[in-house]
Amino acid sequence: MIKAQCLFRHFLAALLLVPLVALHAAAQPLSKPNVILILSDDHGFTDYGFMGHKNVQTPNLDRMASQSLLYTRGYVMPVCSPSLACLLTGKLPHQHGITGNDLSKGANVQANNAGKAGRTPLANQLLGNTVILPKVLTAAGYLTFQTGKLWNVTAQEAGFSEGMTQVEGRHGGEGLAIGRKTMKPIFDFIEKAQAAKKPFFILHAPMMPHLPHDPPAEYIAHFQGKGLSDKAVKYYAMIEWFDKTCGELDSYLVKNNLADNTVIIYLADNGWDAEQGGRAKLSPYEMGIRTPMFVRWPAKVKPLRDDETLASVIDFVPTVLTACGLKVPTDLPGLNLLDRPAMTARKSVFVEAYTHDIIELGKPTKSLVAQVVINGWSKLIIPGTIRPDKAFASSPKGIELFDLKNDPLEKYDLAPTRADEVKRLQAIQESR
Repeated sequence: MIKAQCLFRHFLAALLLVPLVALHAAAQPLSKPNVILILSDDHGFTDYGFMGHKNVQTPNLDRMASQSLLYTRGYVMPVCSPSLACLLTGKLPHQHGITGNDLSKGANVQANNAGKAGRTPLANQLLGNTVILPKVLTAAGYLTFQTGKLWNVTAQEAGFSEGMTQVEGRHGGEGLAIGRKTMKPIFDFIEKAQAAKKPFFILHAPMMPHLPHDPPAEYIAHFQGKGLSDKAVKYYAMIEWFDKTCGELDSYLVKNNLADNTVIIYLADNGWDAEQGGRAKLSPYEMGIRTPMFVRWPAKVKPLRDDETLASVIDFVPTVLTACGLKVPTDLPGLNLLDRPAMTARKSVFVEAYTHDIIELGKPTKSLVAQVVINGWSKLIIPGTIRPDKAFASSPKGIELFDLKNDPLEKYDLAPTRADEVKRLQAIQESR
């Protein structure tokens, strides 16, 4: 009798435990987070509400930034294709080999690319790198999706499970419909990933606020009567249109209970000037290379605004791989943006500016316009071997030194009076 009672108690305990275990399992999020990388295009670092702009209103990006670990001193390359290659490979242009948007008409290519037409030499150069982020994530079990800009390669070649860019080329072909025409492909893909019970990675790189500046009239109306030029009005309106699409994406995540376990990472690919001045895109000055960068992950990351620490475009691959529980290759020079001790200990970041058209693939120095080293608040621009090849681009003819703390828009060149500081920064550049 005693033995029977004992067995009954064990049976009852097991019976009661089953729903508790099942309930606990059901409450657990996916073991790996979803990741969405948002990349705006030709977007000046000053041109956000949270960066203090007096005219541009970006309520959605403002909210997302306030919920994030935000670095306001982030740095990218001064033109789109090299910056995007940095995001895909985790390396600087002299390492990944994509230094410009196009091959020059007389460009030589490496022997293994000889005789290939179109974008194929550039595609081979990019895909020859040891890490291509979507390939790594797809191999790790993620469903991966590409939208917007994707230079030189197709979504499939870059390793995405699916994507909008189906032909090698400039910009991104059919991918450029995202944001400007629709956000539906992203939402459809997320539903597919949810149905498959797979974590997802999305590259969302709309051609916004990039030319053509043709926003809907409702956004242009926000800036009329403020004494702004027509160029500025259309550019600012494009930014507000882009912000609206970011809000649509964020609302979708919240509505579908995906926000907490989705890492949103944001940056711009390069800068822009509202009047299309000569110190922005394709130039090594702050308006060409600086961008805010933020990481939002409600389940893991405490919001913080950091206006001092230096961040770099090459930090995104280590950040994504670490967040996804994957090993970071030792040959990647970037840091994990979420590793606060490592980030705050960093003293310097480096930027490379090249000609728009690559003079010789595989020999970056032939196209080098300028090297930039930023150490703390000191910035040194070192001219390269060639002058810019586009009329709107600019670069100094001699070494220039700036104090970014007191002169964030580089109005006063200190190189003539601070020779010791020039030498110190040159040594840092040479020792990298």
